Amino acid sequence: SVSPVAAINFPAGTGGSGTATHFSIGTAPSGAGKILYKGAITPNVVCGNGVTPQLTNATAITED
Repeated sequence: SVSPVAAINFPAGTGGSGTATHFSIGTAPSGAGKILYKGAITPNVVCGNGVTPQLTNATAITED
């Protein structure tokens, strides 16, 4: 199990709304790449206009 050493901040939303429920870690920063890890985000992260989604150092990724 690993956790980030610092918070991971994503860009603030510029419209719409939604909830991030899953994540993936891959080999490319965008586009087609190989997914190395994936899973559910608990608790879910609310996203929307003006909201900056964040994963804190309390976030854990566990390899089965």
